[in-house]
Amino acid sequence: MVTKRMLRWLPGVMTLALLGGASWYLWPSAAPAPQWVTEYDVTSKPPETIPPGTVVGTTPPEGWSHLVIKSLPRVRPTEESKIPRLARSQTVRMTSWLFTAFAADVRPETRGAETRYQLRAIALGLGTAVGGRDVIITPETAANHGVQLDWITRQIITKGYQIQSLAVIVVQGPTFGLIDTPVWFRCGDANKLIRYRYALLVDSATGRLDVLLWPLDLTGNCSDPTRAVLVKPNEIDVAELVPDPKGFDVLGIASDSTFGVDRLPNGLRLTVPPELHDLTTKTRFTPEEAHALETKLREFLARSRK
Repeated sequence: MVTKRMLRWLPGVMTLALLGGASWYLWPSAAPAPQWVTEYDVTSKPPETIPPGTVVGTTPPEGWSHLVIKSLPRVRPTEESKIPRLARSQTVRMTSWLFTAFAADVRPETRGAETRYQLRAIALGLGTAVGGRDVIITPETAANHGVQLDWITRQIITKGYQIQSLAVIVVQGPTFGLIDTPVWFRCGDANKLIRYRYALLVDSATGRLDVLLWPLDLTGNCSDPTRAVLVKPNEIDVAELVPDPKGFDVLGIASDSTFGVDRLPNGLRLTVPPELHDLTTKTRFTPEEAHALETKLREFLARSRK
């Protein structure tokens, strides 16, 4: 039953209700997230493995659109004297027995009348020369591809894959990939395991792949965040190794850290601007940060080419 007292309060209550409703209606709703937010996978994951038996020459291997880099390690000739004499000949030969390969696959995707290129996959592998061709092998599949492993070569390739297993894809989007690969690098008078960080930038209209590389050492000062290289397509890198004499035992057997490189691969040398360092040295990204890094790297690369 509505009383006279209630009727006196009714206009005020209705006014509050109207104001509340207007406030709710006029309150700005959250802006929708950009579409690209869902396109970046920022969950760290290992790269794919190039299938055993794949021949890697000087062009993209079968099943892959791009050969990012193929590394052919060898002891720098001027540094061979640092290896104990009794083990020198075999050590020099064995350091060049294995090669490393880094491949990427960029594929067209057609939607309606529009075709755009996207980064499908990133992969690494190890191999050796077989019958005049460089072939990807694993310890388990070597014999299937004509390679009879002895104790030394089995140790080399097993250890090689153990080191390569530390590689991680930090970010992957439709046209952008960020991958860290481990490398023993000369730091002072010793060799240290640091990261080579590769940024893969796909031109969605043409499928062209630009690759930027810079060193990354998160536990010390063995890398310069201002140094970067624009890696040439199908780069064949003669990775000259510098031995650390302290890395050999009394029998002349080398430890994991005995050999390291002291130079980045060939390519256009670039100086990374300071405003990019916070992003280029991160190890974990949000989709927004991944998008910002891709955008800024493309702008940086465009300026560098002028």
